[in-house]
Amino acid sequence: MSSVILYEETITWRLIIALVLGVLCFAAAVTTFAYVNDPSEDPIALVVIAIVAAAGMGIALNFSRLSIKATFDGISVAFGRIRTSFRWDQIEDCYLDQASSLRYGGFGIRGGRVDGKTRLVYNITSAPRLVLKVKGTKYDEFAFSTKRPEELMRVIKGQIPQPPL
Repeated sequence: MSSVILYEETITWRLIIALVLGVLCFAAAVTTFAYVNDPSEDPIALVVIAIVAAAGMGIALNFSRLSIKATFDGISVAFGRIRTSFRWDQIEDCYLDQASSLRYGGFGIRGGRVDGKTRLVYNITSAPRLVLKVKGTKYDEFAFSTKRPEELMRVIKGQIPQPPL
């Protein structure tokens, strides 16, 4: 993508990190307590718990940040390392999503059908969503959360190629 940035936004969800850290600390305390009370317990259990805890923390960190970047080449939306990008010529229209965020099943990456169209959604429950009507992909629409939907919609509509009259 071009290095000239038209719009950039990052939404961070710190609560998920706190929740995961709390669960991991609880699991570590319970495991340590069980191991101290029964030293004959196989130490491989501690290794397995550490691996599961590290994987859980990695997933939580990945989904704790939603990034949006629009340049002269197109728009890119990412949950951590999971990124979806479109060139401007792939976008036909954009509009505000009227559906409740709970309709998508909560926070994260979701897919489904809305009004007979397949839709990929990068959802954060505390922010409104924009919907991009896209072409040349396996889904008809792409929706994503943003804290500044009107500003981003102006940028997108300004970059979408207009059909000749």
